[in-house]
Amino acid sequence: MKRILSGVRIIDFTQGHTGSYGTMLLADFGAEVIKVEDHNIGGDVLRKSFPKTEKGSAYHAYMNRGKKSICIDRKNERGQRLIRKLIKNADVVCESFPAGELEQCGLGYEMAFKINPGIIYASHTGFGKTGPMSNTAGNDITAEALCGLMEITGFEEREPTAHGSRMADQFGGVFLAFSIVSALMARDITGEGQQIDIASADCMFSALEDILIAEMMTGRRFRREGNRSRAIAPYDTFQVKDGIVSTAVSTNSQWEKFCIAMDMSELLDDPRYSSNESRGEYYLRGLRDVIAEKFKKMTKNEVENLLRPLNVPSGPGYTVEEAFRNQQLKVRNMIVEVEDRQLGRIKMPGIPIKMQGINDQPVGSAPILGEDTEKLLTDAGVSKENIMNLEECGVIMCKGGRSI
Repeated sequence: MKRILSGVRIIDFTQGHTGSYGTMLLADFGAEVIKVEDHNIGGDVLRKSFPKTEKGSAYHAYMNRGKKSICIDRKNERGQRLIRKLIKNADVVCESFPAGELEQCGLGYEMAFKINPGIIYASHTGFGKTGPMSNTAGNDITAEALCGLMEITGFEEREPTAHGSRMADQFGGVFLAFSIVSALMARDITGEGQQIDIASADCMFSALEDILIAEMMTGRRFRREGNRSRAIAPYDTFQVKDGIVSTAVSTNSQWEKFCIAMDMSELLDDPRYSSNESRGEYYLRGLRDVIAEKFKKMTKNEVENLLRPLNVPSGPGYTVEEAFRNQQLKVRNMIVEVEDRQLGRIKMPGIPIKMQGINDQPVGSAPILGEDTEKLLTDAGVSKENIMNLEECGVIMCKGGRSI
């Protein structure tokens, strides 16, 4: 079976992490993603990003796997005409610049719609295309800070902290991919394209979940809770002999199973722990200490072997290195090897979306800078003579420099 987005052509202006994860997901599902890069600055900034070797960046290899690369100077008038040729025959344009950047190059939504009324023009930026910060460059940490996510992350007695990974860029990329697929489905019905505006800060604001609703309803300021939950107890991480374990006892039935399995049946007779609400109320007033003392005498496997058969949510805390060796992730094909044209075989996260009958192995390598320039322009009707002239003038760059 073909990948479900086969035949969809995307002109991709995204740079860095913002937007690139979303277009990577679309490439994983078969879309032809053509990354427009500025050869005058060495292409996408991820090409120089850690972790890297003298051969190239593994970060770039991951975020841009399965894509193509075309090098065109978008600020040059001749380059802009070439890009419009590509947009005319595309389904989607993606970009991650602050408001006004591509408009100044004559490559904004109005232009794209004029030459291709069915175009889906999708933006993923830090703060969106409207509002007082729309023309401000933003990144993951600024989005996390603005929306309040940092304020609720970490432990109460410490400073607010960002998420351990680039959560805003990753989360926003998922929304970007979802919105593009939705717009493609809508176009099949209406024949009309769509303009899409995704902001990382908006995505992180929505990720506040019940905290946001609770603060608006009660007016009470939420305090950082570390790994515990204000609504569920015990919902936390605990120290064991060989590291940490997590557990999330969400119902009274699970609480009963938990207490019996952990040889703490006496807690079931205590009225202070008879409901989630009351367990939460007394959690830091003695209950956590009792549970923590029990866990300290056990190992990760001992806890897992007791609780997993009872369907009580729990699991060991792994380092990233240990996660790479985890059998569950391996079975789910979440640790894959990709043959990258610059780095050779490298391991990276697999495709997290599993669908029956759909290949969940990534399409392939990230592109070498400019490797598809010549072919894509030839396919667009640009003559070899013109391509040579454009490269001599610095408007474009083919793979490794001039190749014709």
